[in-house]
Amino acid sequence: MGVGSWVVIAIIGIILLLFSLVRRRSGAAKYPDVVQALLYDIKLNQALATHYYETTKIHRFENSNWLMNKDKISFLGESAKTMLREIYVLVDEYNVKIKAAQKAKDDSYKSIDVTRFRELLEKCRQELEDWMVLKTGQKELPPKYPTLMGTLFGER
Repeated sequence: MGVGSWVVIAIIGIILLLFSLVRRRSGAAKYPDVVQALLYDIKLNQALATHYYETTKIHRFENSNWLMNKDKISFLGESAKTMLREIYVLVDEYNVKIKAAQKAKDDSYKSIDVTRFRELLEKCRQELEDWMVLKTGQKELPPKYPTLMGTLFGER
């Protein structure tokens, strides 16, 4: 093998090393991202619940970030985990009723009482924001801008 082939092998080795370093993130580094995603759903659901009886077109409550991250919340305190589970049990119940009302084309969804739901959302939001302030020093993570390595190899 010539010198050129060793250079190619060295370059490939360096690229593989960089790729493995970029792709590897510890669980603790992902915690703020998980909390931020859950906060997004909580805030959206708070807005929907606040204007629930005023709107003419009803929307289902959001649970996509919960579905993606519900197995990754072991780092949170017991009260936060309990509140999150309770909130998303209610979200599932409400969404079933809303879907049935939409299918029947009636306004039976207005019989849903969201008072307790709004209280839970507010308490949970406060607890998650307090966790963010404690761990990151701010309530929300700054927006991520793409990096060269992230563009080439993917951020997640």
